[in-house]
Amino acid sequence: MARAKPVEKVHQSYGSHFDAMCVTAGRFWPRCVLPSGEEVIFVDLLMQDVRVALRNLTLANGIRRMHPARIVALVGPDPDWRDTIWQYYDTDQLSKMATAWGAVDVIDVGQMIADTLQGVNTFEVAGHTITLPETTDIPQQEYDDIVAATAVRIMRVPEVDEQVASEPTYKRLVERSKHYARIYDALFSQIPTAAFVTSHIDYAQWGLAVEAGMRLDVPVIHVQSTGSLKAYALFPDQIEGEGTYRMQMTRLIAEYFEECVWKHRDALRRSAELSTWRSKVNLGRPSWWRGGGSVSQLEFRTRAERDSVRTFAARRFGWDPAKPIITVFDHAVSDAVRSNKEIFDNLGHWFRETVEFAAENPDVNWLFVDHPAQAFYDSTQMFEKLAEKYGHLDHMVFTPSMDLSKNVIWSLVDYAVTVRGSVSNEYPAYGIPALQAGWSEWSHCGISRRADTQEEYWQYLREAMDGLNRGDRMITEEQIERARLWLVYYRALSDVASPLVPHWESSQAARLYMGVNLAMSHIEADGDNVLIATRRMWDRHEPFLTRAELHAPTEELPAILGLVSDLEESH
Repeated sequence: MARAKPVEKVHQSYGSHFDAMCVTAGRFWPRCVLPSGEEVIFVDLLMQDVRVALRNLTLANGIRRMHPARIVALVGPDPDWRDTIWQYYDTDQLSKMATAWGAVDVIDVGQMIADTLQGVNTFEVAGHTITLPETTDIPQQEYDDIVAATAVRIMRVPEVDEQVASEPTYKRLVERSKHYARIYDALFSQIPTAAFVTSHIDYAQWGLAVEAGMRLDVPVIHVQSTGSLKAYALFPDQIEGEGTYRMQMTRLIAEYFEECVWKHRDALRRSAELSTWRSKVNLGRPSWWRGGGSVSQLEFRTRAERDSVRTFAARRFGWDPAKPIITVFDHAVSDAVRSNKEIFDNLGHWFRETVEFAAENPDVNWLFVDHPAQAFYDSTQMFEKLAEKYGHLDHMVFTPSMDLSKNVIWSLVDYAVTVRGSVSNEYPAYGIPALQAGWSEWSHCGISRRADTQEEYWQYLREAMDGLNRGDRMITEEQIERARLWLVYYRALSDVASPLVPHWESSQAARLYMGVNLAMSHIEADGDNVLIATRRMWDRHEPFLTRAELHAPTEELPAILGLVSDLEESH
């Protein structure tokens, strides 16, 4: 029988500030949570970033303040993932941190996979002996989608074709994925499990755990790698029909948006303007893709200023500024493929088909923009090859995103096209219509136009061309307001600040460790907003953390959130 724990390693120093933080955490957390029960909260530490570990462990302990359970941390990422995607991964550091935050066991999933490949099928985890099943009950299509998504991401290709399927890397990934599915089925079915807290919900080492959790009635908490503390939660009683985690969350987010955000639009209107300004000056996602500085700032304030920039930018490409421009934003083509509803086989297929459609429709100009991080996601140079094939057409331009300032690109976009990109909520906030060829977190919130079939997609593109040429606006005032309220929701209402979890921009440095140490040493846990928000989410089965009680009557919201609101101007 093989232990799932990693073997004992010689202690090594991680820096005095990190060590001090862990010492304080080891004293702090036992005093803040209920005594451990029989149930286990599995916490994913398979990502290399300490900020991710901090978020996952803090949220798990937030649950333990009202639900007696023990933490079991998962370390040891897939070797192909570690060697290809991560720049580093320190098992010892993350194991030490997990223990300090209260983990009773730290299991090396990568080592479990290696042992399983050698025929080992029995492991000890947190005092339980588990035996891996020969097969799992995961639906075949879901399994195939997860394996394919893992392969294209690690191999940095748009799709699995015959050549990709013949590669040794692909065959290794397929073989290991079978054992990931067996391990997660065994963990969640043979050990009483209170929750699975994870940084990712895609790819084999995470996605197969998420699928097992959904199938075996385990709450799955998806913690985000941005902002302060953002997390989505899917509880067993919330699952309706078939569909991935993202598909379920798309529905739940839309329902919550209507009930608790759109309903409060009058009270939130000033906040929406502030969030829109922050987006304009690049103080939030997706701005980090652009690198900061003047290249990332949107400076014009009026239509006349936009038109002056547009005249310069359009003539740079040899275009008439008066002719409508549809801008198609390429995706990181191997990123989280098929994790939500997509109407094309994959992101590469969507982009190629759209390029071919544009080639046959010169009544508008077409601007194709690559993803700023495309080099990390596509080794096939699909974008460059399509540019070479179609770039000679006068009405089509292909350009790297980073070759255009934010001012230039925003002046050119009359209609934004994407599958699930954030441009489909960002551009509508400024009155620019958008079309999605698939689902996203916000796709059902009334912000953009959404195509649920390929037939609808081509129809909507034709309608966009006709409407733009007629001078139609193609977006309603309600869509604009909804887009601005989405910015409030995403950047504020669902982003919970706490000294226990410094903002993501604190980075991985001494100041992060010092800040967390200070919070645990000098700031009382009772009343901490993250812990309050976690209790509210857990007790009510809400789909995400929120800063405050948003089910309250609208007239109470200014006091609850500290809003500057038009509702209070008369007082």
